[in-house]
Amino acid sequence: MAAKKMAIIGAGISGLSAGCYGQMNGYEATIFESHNLPGGLCTAWNRKGYTFDGCIHWLTDSAPGPNSQLYDVWEELGAVQGREMVNLPVFWRIVDVDGRAFSLYSDPDRLEAHMKDLSPADAEPIEQLCAWVRKFSGFGMPVGKPRELMGKLDTLRFILRMRKYLRDLQVLTDTSMRAFSERFKDPLLASGLTRAISDDAPLLALVSTLEPMSRQAAGYPLGGSLPFARAIEERYILLGGRIRYGARVARILEDDGRAVGIELEDGTRVEADVVISAADMRTTLTSLLDGTRQDETHRVLLEKGKLYPSSVQVSFGVRQIIRELDDCLGEVFALQDPIHLGGVDVEWITVRSYGYDPSLAPEGCSVVTSLLPGDWEFWKQTSGNRPAYAMEKERISDACAEAIDARYPGFKSAIDIIDVATPATFERYTGNWKGTFMTWMIGSDFQKKHGYVRKTVPGLDNLYLASMWTFPPGGLPSAALAGREVIQLICHRDKKRFVALKP
Repeated sequence: MAAKKMAIIGAGISGLSAGCYGQMNGYEATIFESHNLPGGLCTAWNRKGYTFDGCIHWLTDSAPGPNSQLYDVWEELGAVQGREMVNLPVFWRIVDVDGRAFSLYSDPDRLEAHMKDLSPADAEPIEQLCAWVRKFSGFGMPVGKPRELMGKLDTLRFILRMRKYLRDLQVLTDTSMRAFSERFKDPLLASGLTRAISDDAPLLALVSTLEPMSRQAAGYPLGGSLPFARAIEERYILLGGRIRYGARVARILEDDGRAVGIELEDGTRVEADVVISAADMRTTLTSLLDGTRQDETHRVLLEKGKLYPSSVQVSFGVRQIIRELDDCLGEVFALQDPIHLGGVDVEWITVRSYGYDPSLAPEGCSVVTSLLPGDWEFWKQTSGNRPAYAMEKERISDACAEAIDARYPGFKSAIDIIDVATPATFERYTGNWKGTFMTWMIGSDFQKKHGYVRKTVPGLDNLYLASMWTFPPGGLPSAALAGREVIQLICHRDKKRFVALKP
């Protein structure tokens, strides 16, 4: 019996994941990618000998361990074998205008002592935060059946496993970073927490970030994002999968309530037994399809969901290494006077040095990046006027260079090259809605009412949604699991045992 043919839209991490697991389970997968590179948002670009990374800051479950279930997934995808990870002792360091510094240490004991030194009066919320990080170190991101396949017994097992975390998860999901920061009397600690994680994000985002870092399982893979994506691409090809680059999909073909293939932008039609869209969910449902068929979870999120904010990334290739930044993911420092840039009042500047990754720059040099808030509407409108767009990008890069030079004298004179990527850039190259690098911020209300985001489309068989948009808030783990779970669903439908193999 001939293997069923899969047409996968997008060679991002979720599309590559779906392709790998599809091939492992006896399907014949072909990925169609509009760009000429794999990875989607997990990408990097080269400029005059420097590599500017657009994605990986840390990799959840980057090391094996009893609570690192995702590590098995990374191994199955061939992403971590032989890859050296750098574990940083500090998440973000926040520096106020007066020079006081707050370091978000990954070690909860060190973090608690440091925060109490800065503000003894804030002992209660400090102890609570660090207690959560310690408690969740035994949690681990679950990897198992898709929610769609969980029966009553599976649900009971899940609840029993989660029982000691349920009450805390409720609090962490319902409490925003802004609300938690308001419990602190010290202004540096209060502002520092919301600078490290978006103030609208749930407190769970901070705890779930510090937790794997605390057990040395959220390292940065040397080489960065593109080699990481290339490794999964290689795994997929070795499994027998095919990729067609420069092949933009225009629409999903249907016949009598079934997806039967895809049509490319050049008019080429490709028949398939299964279509998997690993593209942005909004694009899939409203452009590749006609927008009339959406599950309630899709409709609620597309109409009312709050997106993670987009960003502007300013990247510098410099003839120096800022060693003061070697111990942290990055630094956030306050400006003496706010600057209006890109339609936003900027009061703080972020700076990150990749000095610990020599593969990104010539010898003795390094890559330094700065992330600023991005007003999507401003950049979308401005990008239509090329001179105005170029001028605003130059204003932003000049302001960042000046600010970093004031903090680290000599920085400006060491700059070799500057690159600015706006939300419009990220949308143009990746298709991600409004250029956001994540997806929706969802709270417990959504989870109580809907449970999870559906990976199928009502009234259209043989079509599956496999992007990180089905796993809010998104990110690399969400993308990898989305591809994996879609293949589990297809195997279940075809009455096949799901197989996951390590190379």
